[in-house]
Amino acid sequence: MSCQDKENREDSNVDLIPAEEKSVEDTAQDRPMERSYTLAKMRENNELSSFTQELQQSGLEEEFEGKEGIYTFFAPSNAAFDRIPARDLERDSSEDAVETRRDRLRYYMVEGDMTLGYLREQIRTSEDDAYEFETALGEKLWATEEGGDIVLTDVLGNKARILTSEMDEYRGAYHVIDNVLQPGEE
Repeated sequence: MSCQDKENREDSNVDLIPAEEKSVEDTAQDRPMERSYTLAKMRENNELSSFTQELQQSGLEEEFEGKEGIYTFFAPSNAAFDRIPARDLERDSSEDAVETRRDRLRYYMVEGDMTLGYLREQIRTSEDDAYEFETALGEKLWATEEGGDIVLTDVLGNKARILTSEMDEYRGAYHVIDNVLQPGEE
C-alpha cells in the first residue's frame, strides 16, 4: 500500500486528537492504549530492524511497557542506518553514552497520533508552508511537502522523506523515513 493510499484512508477515518484533548470517556473506551503496541508493530516490519534493535538496546523500549499514551514514531529505515559511519554506532556502555542514544531516539518520537493527513493539513495551513513541531526530546522538527511527499527537516538541516506509514487509530502511528535525523549540535 502506498503512502498516498494510506493518506487517503487516514484522511477519511482519523483526525489527530492530542492525548491531552481526549476525554475520560474516550480514554476508557480506547483501552488498552499501550505505547508498546506501536513498538510491537514496528518490530514486525523488517525494514525497521535496525531502529527497533536500537530502541531495545538503549533501554528506551522498557520505559513504554504497560504505560498508556499515544506516540508517533518517525523511524529511519535499515538503509538509512546503513549510511551511519561505523564509529558513530560503536556500543559504548557507559551511562552517558546510553542516555545519549536514548535522547537521539526520543528525537524520533512525537506525542499524539500524527497522521499523513494531519501533517499535510498543518503544512498547507501554515504561513510558510512548513509545520514546526516538538519531539519527545523537546527539540524541533519541520515538515514540508516536496513533490507530493512529506519531508522532515531537523535542526541541522538534514532531511528525511516519509516512505511509508502505518497507524492504529487509538494506539499511535509510525512512519518509515529514508534518512537519519539529528537533534541539536553534537
